[in-house]
Amino acid sequence: MQTIENGYRSLSLMYDLGFDRIIVPVVIVAGLVLASILATESSLLRVPADYFLN
Repeated sequence: MQTIENGYRSLSLMYDLGFDRIIVPVVIVAGLVLASILATESSLLRVPADYFLN
């Protein structure tokens, strides 16, 4: 029960601080992480198949 109460307090604090001030940096960081993952995966697709055989 205390965990739920602490979680509610933290969400209430985020709302009081201004949800936009918190969600915008989180979305930017999430987008950068997703872009780096996609860039890594696409660069691995461009490597020739015999590169891994040696």
